[in-house]
Amino acid sequence: MPVGELRQQRGFTLIELLVTLIIATIIAIMAVPAFTGFLARQQLASEVNEIISVLSFARSEAIKQRTDISVNFSPSNAITSNRRPESCRDNEIAEDSAENSQGSARYRYSGGCYWVTKSVAPDDILRVGQSTNISSPEQEFSLTFQSLGDADISSCPDSPCEMTLKATGGSASTSPVTLVIRTTGSIRRKESES
Repeated sequence: MPVGELRQQRGFTLIELLVTLIIATIIAIMAVPAFTGFLARQQLASEVNEIISVLSFARSEAIKQRTDISVNFSPSNAITSNRRPESCRDNEIAEDSAENSQGSARYRYSGGCYWVTKSVAPDDILRVGQSTNISSPEQEFSLTFQSLGDADISSCPDSPCEMTLKATGGSASTSPVTLVIRTTGSIRRKESES
C-alpha cells in the first residue's frame, strides 16, 4: 500500500453496540424471574433436607443411646410458655404475665426454630436450627424417638404427623413439600397429589 493512502478502519458502529446492549438487557430481564424461582426452590430443598437430617439424627441417637430423644418445633409467631434455646431467641417478645389468663410468662418469636434434646435432660441440647419455611402445623409440637426407633407423635396435631414446608417470599411457582413422620419412626416425603 502506497504511503498516503488511507486504510479503512474496521470496528463496530454505535448503532450495532446499542442493538447488542438492548438484546443483552432483554435476555437479562427474562432470566431474573427464572433465577429467583430457582433460588427459592433450592432454599426450600435445602431446608427440607436439613429437617430430614435432624429427624434422622434424633432417631439414630435414640437407638444408639437407648434413651428417648425429642425434637421440638416452635413455628414463627406462635405464642408459647416455653422459652427457646438461646441461639433461637431472635426477636423474642415476652408478654406480661398480668396480661394473659394463665399468669405465667408467654413468648412469641418472629422466626421458626427446632432443637433436639434428651428427654431425661431437656436442657441438654444436642442440635438446634432455625427454619423460616415451616408453614404447618402452626402451633408448637414435639416428636419423641424411642430406643427402638419408634416415634411418639402424640403432640403432633395430625396422625401420622405431617409437616409442610413452603418457600418464603411468595414464590408461587415453588410447590410446598410435606414430610410424614409415622409411629414406626419412618420419615418420608409425601407424594404430591396432582
